[in-house]
Amino acid sequence: MVFGNRGRALNDSASAILAALDAGLNTEALDLARRAAPSEPDSDQTHYLGALASARMGAIGEAEKWLARIDRERLGDSAIAADFWSLAGRIAKERYSTAGDKTDAAARALARTAVDYYRRAFGIRRSAYPAVNAATMASLSGDALLARALAHEALSAPGTADDHWQQASAGEARLILGEIDAARAHYAEAHRLAANRFGDIASMRRQLLLIGSSAALGLLEAVPAPRVIAFSGHMIDHPARAAPRFPAELEPKVAAALGERLARLGPSVGYAQAACGSDILFLEAMQDAGMQTQVVLPCVQADFMQASVSIAGSGWCSRFERALARATRVVLATEEAFLGEQVLFEHTANLIQGMAFLRARELSTQPLLLTVCEPGSPAFTGGTSATTQIWTGTGGRVDNIDLAMLRGGAPQRAPDPGHAAVTPAVTSAAQRSLKSMLFADISGFTRLPEQHTPGFAEMFLRIAKGVLDSLQHPAVDANTRGDGLFITFERPAQAAEFAVRLLEALDAVDWASFGLAPDTGVRIGLHTGPVYGVFDPVMSKTTFYGSHVNLAARLEPIVQPGHILATEAFAASLIAGGEGRFRCDYVGLMPLAKQFGEARLYRLHT
Repeated sequence: MVFGNRGRALNDSASAILAALDAGLNTEALDLARRAAPSEPDSDQTHYLGALASARMGAIGEAEKWLARIDRERLGDSAIAADFWSLAGRIAKERYSTAGDKTDAAARALARTAVDYYRRAFGIRRSAYPAVNAATMASLSGDALLARALAHEALSAPGTADDHWQQASAGEARLILGEIDAARAHYAEAHRLAANRFGDIASMRRQLLLIGSSAALGLLEAVPAPRVIAFSGHMIDHPARAAPRFPAELEPKVAAALGERLARLGPSVGYAQAACGSDILFLEAMQDAGMQTQVVLPCVQADFMQASVSIAGSGWCSRFERALARATRVVLATEEAFLGEQVLFEHTANLIQGMAFLRARELSTQPLLLTVCEPGSPAFTGGTSATTQIWTGTGGRVDNIDLAMLRGGAPQRAPDPGHAAVTPAVTSAAQRSLKSMLFADISGFTRLPEQHTPGFAEMFLRIAKGVLDSLQHPAVDANTRGDGLFITFERPAQAAEFAVRLLEALDAVDWASFGLAPDTGVRIGLHTGPVYGVFDPVMSKTTFYGSHVNLAARLEPIVQPGHILATEAFAASLIAGGEGRFRCDYVGLMPLAKQFGEARLYRLHT
């Protein structure tokens, strides 16, 4: 909770920052805190909110810096003190959870620090949250006696039985006390009360995984995560199809098979396109059951409907519109026209797979690819067979509904016209291709003293060139201007590798020697999307243009120094490719620079 007592007086700056945090605008909140801090050096409210915004963005080091500006000695039992110490405990717990060896002295010290901070918060405001966190961290630090005492404190804290967090805290306390049956009952009730608050359920599961004992892992069954389903399926047969694969009369059997499969899987979150046939049947079954559906379209809605829905008749167009209206979220892989380019379907398939993996990671579970597919069908770009091959190549599990078995006949091998059977009249001679783009610059460069310009330029370009030369896979294009870099790669993993190496190299720079502030750093933004490769006669090379280049350029200005932010498209494409070296943690929905709209962003790190 941000400020346990919302009735307290807030100054104007804190009110604005808090409003941004409430709206999920973490970057905007942090920017407001940065602007307010110089004129309010003694504002505990501003510094605490700056720390909270940083923590929500996954920038734990930045959060620590903000908290360090608050004089702990004068906090006492002031209104902000409980929030401060709970956040300090959270930061110490995060540090502990990422420690490689949790049995070494440094990790145990972090656990004990978390205990101390949570206990201070509990002493100021008696609630189950800090008490049970203190109990858990005491147990992990090896102090079983203290852990039991704190667990009893958590159980005695005021709360209501119909609060899922109160039930989860009671379950965690009973677990620490060894009362496993009682713990299971509390967790089961917490799961029931949480209903479709899947993020809260994920937090309960993460805490059990952090505890890590056999008893804790056994309790995961009491708070099951929802299924995360990436869906792909064949369309209703195009009129030009020579041999039947999914004839219109098979629709009732496919619908029944999907309904039965989803009932068996239980509460789920689904990701799919919305083409006629399998996609829409899947969405209808999910939505009729009250489950969340995320629809990803490769292009503007009208073009997609023409290419992938209207071929089956006006009835399917009405069902398409209804499925989109009932969807939890509709995502456009690109907000441009289709132009008859199948690469947009490849991009969309990558996004669906990657988004499912990202959501499953947030929910502490594993995703499933559910398909309606005829085994042996040709692997067309972005199609179900190609998607299945990619998914299984990364070790994912597939559950298939076999069209041939539903037809009761032998599999057909006739070519499929694909999604683009009906191509919009407007087409382009040039063809888009998927690329991953990086924009980077140095914060505070405009304040560089003139006399340091030559030395800065030599240093910055030398480091960038050295990192490029160190890569196994070279960039397909690179451009520089001042402190700015625009570099294009074939694959997301290649862009991520360059970003991480560049950040590491520039972190070692002594910025003060160039007359810049010590907290100067590089800001890096990453995005993946379909772009045009165009020959530039001025530079005598191919360079890249398109709306996705513009989007990538609008991301980098909002990145905090020393961090790498990636769009959802980049993060999803990265994980869909089976790249395990990098991790993408969700930051939030944030406004891009120059009023370019909003984007769901992730922080990339190793």
